[in-house]
Amino acid sequence: MPNDEEELYQDHILDHYEDPFHRGTLPTATHAHEDKNPLCGDVVRIELELDPAGKIVDAYFSGEGCVISQASAS
Repeated sequence: MPNDEEELYQDHILDHYEDPFHRGTLPTATHAHEDKNPLCGDVVRIELELDPAGKIVDAYFSGEGCVISQASAS
């Protein structure tokens, strides 16, 4: 991977880690799941609001962990 492309991915990951999208809780959640990675200790909770047809209306996450896990949740 060229250095410029690698740097772009690193910047994108750091952006999501430092200023994540949809981080918090979802008071109107209809579904939620939390799990912990036993190997590294990362914890992520996903909360979803689904409409009657099963389509995702809104989604939020919370948790603690490394840059990659938190950026991925974002």
